[in-house]
Amino acid sequence: MITDLITYITPFIQQHGAWGVFVISVIEEVIAPIPSSFALLGAGFFLLPSYDSFSSVLLQSIWKVVIPGGLGLAVGSMFIYALVYLEGEPIIRKYGKWFGIHWSDVEKINSKMKRGKAEEWILFGLRALPIVPNIAVSAMCGLIKYPAKKYFVITFFGSALRAFLMGILGWSLGEAYVIYASQIEEFGAYVLYGFIGICLIWVGYFFIQKMRKKRRKNEG
Repeated sequence: MITDLITYITPFIQQHGAWGVFVISVIEEVIAPIPSSFALLGAGFFLLPSYDSFSSVLLQSIWKVVIPGGLGLAVGSMFIYALVYLEGEPIIRKYGKWFGIHWSDVEKINSKMKRGKAEEWILFGLRALPIVPNIAVSAMCGLIKYPAKKYFVITFFGSALRAFLMGILGWSLGEAYVIYASQIEEFGAYVLYGFIGICLIWVGYFFIQKMRKKRRKNEG
């Protein structure tokens, strides 16, 4: 998969520079399985001069990688966020009872997140970590109807930090960035599969409990 991504993404980033980083980041969040770590590592390798000093590269990374990458990831994530924001409540109200999920439970989580500052730092950290699947974070924030403005701002700054770290790493690694991008992608996939597995176990548990209660009621 990484080889195919290199074939299509590398020329685009080289040709369009910061604008290319922005576009690829948006696409990665919306419609394509492009690991943000790969795009940002590649941006650091191709757009930051290997012969420049570290201080010079830091300044260049802000305009070439950090801002376009962070903004692209934030803008792209809004599509998933908005979709789940609009459709999540009707689905939960209609089908949630079969899995032991009620909309009142979601509202309690939302109320708690609005009150605390710790949740803001958690969201920021999740956005900054390259191994955390972005789609899972966007969907969860949309489901609990996390305030859109706050969500976008935190997502931008967290994604900007991710872009900075990945960009500098790509610059320092050189051509070896492809190997590390592949490893990050693989580890991120394991995290996503683990998240899905936990959700399925949780849903299965509540479904079994519901069936047991129904059977006891019929027997009684």
